[in-house]
Amino acid sequence: MRKAYFKSRKAFSLSQHPYDIGTALGLWKSYDDNHFLLKIYNIDEVNLADYYNYHMSYSLENNITTEENFYRYVWQIVKNRIKHFEQQNPFSTSHSMHVNNLHKLQQFQKYLHSIDKWNARPQNIVIAEKDELIIQQKREINKLKEKLNQLSHYEVAQKIRIEEDHLATVVDLIKQMRELKLPSGRLLLRCDNKSPYSKMISKYFSNGGKDIPTETTRNYFVEKKGDVSTKGTAVRTVQQLFKIIRIENKK
Repeated sequence: MRKAYFKSRKAFSLSQHPYDIGTALGLWKSYDDNHFLLKIYNIDEVNLADYYNYHMSYSLENNITTEENFYRYVWQIVKNRIKHFEQQNPFSTSHSMHVNNLHKLQQFQKYLHSIDKWNARPQNIVIAEKDELIIQQKREINKLKEKLNQLSHYEVAQKIRIEEDHLATVVDLIKQMRELKLPSGRLLLRCDNKSPYSKMISKYFSNGGKDIPTETTRNYFVEKKGDVSTKGTAVRTVQQLFKIIRIENKK
């Protein structure tokens, strides 16, 4: 006779675990599946995994069955009970209870779907899921290809070459541009984030013909207002060769 896969409460015990199945009188023989499912109807969805693992651990620790066979057994009894409730008379006085129980079982079945590492469920379900996954992945690949194609329009065949050792001079000019104001008093350039400036330099400029690491340019744009942080790289006075000024009387 098969041993019960699920941990039952001891008869007349007052300190049983909330996931133990059965009544105060213990567990009826061959009714362990019914008691296991009865618990599910009153367990929150977030706790269904804990409930499943509690009983699976019991089976494994007591050498009752394997993890895969435990899964297959639980999957089958849940599937059968769902089918049972789906076939009930929708006009019966117990319809509300049947709907609630069916909903709980479907939640639990959804969890079982997510942990099927053996493809133990019916092949038509497994294949359908894999087909859907392939379709989703193809859609994602097409989106990425489209995005890559859009980004390729911003690629350049040749970067703007900064005279060697004058990277900081260009940085200084860009920093000046960030502070320029229109006659209206509004900033000419507005961006709360400094990263676009550093990334722009690394992407479209070279320093003496060599690529400029983003870490290098980023360090020029980490300063605090009126103060240079220890992580930042300051533009030295000797590197500040130009000054951008606004032409007066221009409206």
